[in-house]
Amino acid sequence: MADTSRASWWARYPVEEGAGRPATREWVAVQGPQFPPASVVDHPRGRRPAGWLIAVRASATDDRVHRVEVALPDVPLLWYVELDEPDATPAARTLVAFSDSRYAEGTVLIAAEARAAGVDGGRQVAAVRWWPDTGLGHQIYVAPAARRRGLALKLATAAAGLQVVRGLPPMHGDGRRTNDGEAWLGRLPDWAAERFAGRTDVMPSMTPA
Repeated sequence: MADTSRASWWARYPVEEGAGRPATREWVAVQGPQFPPASVVDHPRGRRPAGWLIAVRASATDDRVHRVEVALPDVPLLWYVELDEPDATPAARTLVAFSDSRYAEGTVLIAAEARAAGVDGGRQVAAVRWWPDTGLGHQIYVAPAARRRGLALKLATAAAGLQVVRGLPPMHGDGRRTNDGEAWLGRLPDWAAERFAGRTDVMPSMTPA
């Protein structure tokens, strides 16, 4: 997963407030030499800087994320359901991706919202699970019919953005991978591939034979 805190600087936009709406702030990760990596630079409202990679719309008062967009225009639309697992050992988080037009690009629902809206988990196209206290990725899965379209990279990058705006350790991967995961890693751009350790263990496929 991309170490967006190291490879990019962040543009932070003013808090936006409105009647009946929660106060939110947008954070935008930008790849470029304008500022040192991991810098947070306050920007006025306006267009996103050239070279932006991730745009995260988050609550200004807590860690709720409302939207996360990734600048991969050739990858299909994704919206997400974020699931917390506070009782797991260690505590875990999962971002489940859907690719229909029910919600706008990058929309992030929490579990209660997804249940109220009748979101069917069986229609997911991908999911990533990680340990937020360390940023270590646990599993990433893309449904067979949706593979080879860039969904895994887009999903992992979105999860990386959630980590950074919450002040948590950057996402990274260890050396335990399936054969599918190793093949996927070989196709990643350098800014994403560098955050994975060399392969140490061959894990069983997540796709039933």
